[in-house]
Amino acid sequence: MVTPVIMPKFGMAQEEGTIIRWLKQEGERVEKGETLLEVQTDKIDMEVEAPASGILTDVRYGPDATVPVTTVIALIAAPEEVAASGQKPTSSAPAASVRASPVAQRMAAATGVDLTQVTGSGPAGRIVKSDVASALLSPAQALQAAQPKQEGLQRVRATPAARRLAREHGLDLAALAGSGPEGRIQAADVEQEAQREKKERGLLAADEGKPLPPGEAPISQPLRGKRRTIATRLSQSWQNAPHIFLTTSIDLTRIDELTMELAGEVEAAGGRLTLTVWIARGVAAALQRHPRLNAWLQPDGDQLVYTQHEGVHLGVAVAVEDGLLVPVVRHAETLGLAALAARISDLSARARSSQLTPNEVSGSTFTLSNLGMYPVEHFTAILNPPEVAILAVGRAQMQPIWNGAAFEPRRMLQVTLSADHRVIDGAAAATFLAELKRLLEEPARLLL
Repeated sequence: MVTPVIMPKFGMAQEEGTIIRWLKQEGERVEKGETLLEVQTDKIDMEVEAPASGILTDVRYGPDATVPVTTVIALIAAPEEVAASGQKPTSSAPAASVRASPVAQRMAAATGVDLTQVTGSGPAGRIVKSDVASALLSPAQALQAAQPKQEGLQRVRATPAARRLAREHGLDLAALAGSGPEGRIQAADVEQEAQREKKERGLLAADEGKPLPPGEAPISQPLRGKRRTIATRLSQSWQNAPHIFLTTSIDLTRIDELTMELAGEVEAAGGRLTLTVWIARGVAAALQRHPRLNAWLQPDGDQLVYTQHEGVHLGVAVAVEDGLLVPVVRHAETLGLAALAARISDLSARARSSQLTPNEVSGSTFTLSNLGMYPVEHFTAILNPPEVAILAVGRAQMQPIWNGAAFEPRRMLQVTLSADHRVIDGAAAATFLAELKRLLEEPARLLL
């Protein structure tokens, strides 16, 4: 009996998937439930398991192929059927398949790391990208990383992509300034330094229109997967939805005081009491009082349909190595501070290790985007359709605030609400923002 392997549909809105790589080769024996290939959807990377035991045959699409859902991409046949067709199955007995996240596998392929020699630190021994990053260290670096750090000495914080680029360009990471969280060096930082050095050596064209030297041609590639989805959806959002932006400043004095008191209890419950948690708690409470912003606006034929939701399904944007993910906290309005912190910590960690399910990145009714870990004081966010509002959070900073008698230093935070002006008027958006400000400046109300 021949069993088809189809491009699965991981989410209701998914229309196609892109093959990252096959983990089994044509003619190789596979067991039911064994991972055959990895697929990138418009939101996440997923593994596709064998629907039956047998010999993998008739592989119709290779890596980087984008295939509509439910399309047959290969077949699994019984050994006797393969023998009758004249194909020779290959043996897969020597070793069990390596369990690694899709990001870890792509990183290993790009850097030449043998995953069979890497010990996984993820769930059930799964290899994650930090394991591959550790494998990239030289023996001396690995020994240094394994030893307790001496006072004043720390290993350079850099992403795996930045380390690979630094090796390719012969750059010393210790001499670079990082633009990432806590000064972490990003791939863009390395590229910028490499371009600067090339200009100094006269390797780049100085005049506009002058051809680049051999080997200096720009690299072009089509947008795929998450990046293409982000480009398409945000372009449509910006073109179709008339955005309105409102900004307010929030005094964090009482939040800081309560954080010091409650941080230990929240950590004991499995989370971290960050500013993002406080804002998420405030947003969920404010949306309960102003539900008009907790809604979708969707086309239905030649009409637009506005749908207001009872539950607050809060999307919390998380930056990952190859784009942006928005895991969803379901019914955020029902979660206390400790439970909300634990949920956000769990979703964020699994987003960065590519372990989220399709259900965990879909169905949000309002999105929170926080760039406060970067030196960004204020920014505006584009609506995440079909949602009608999104909150952008900048970096908190000390400012002199007039208390009626004198100026005193206060830690202030700027937040900006983007709303779809087709269904949200300025007054409604301002009222929601005023409620959020009140709740966050009197955070004890969020504990009730």
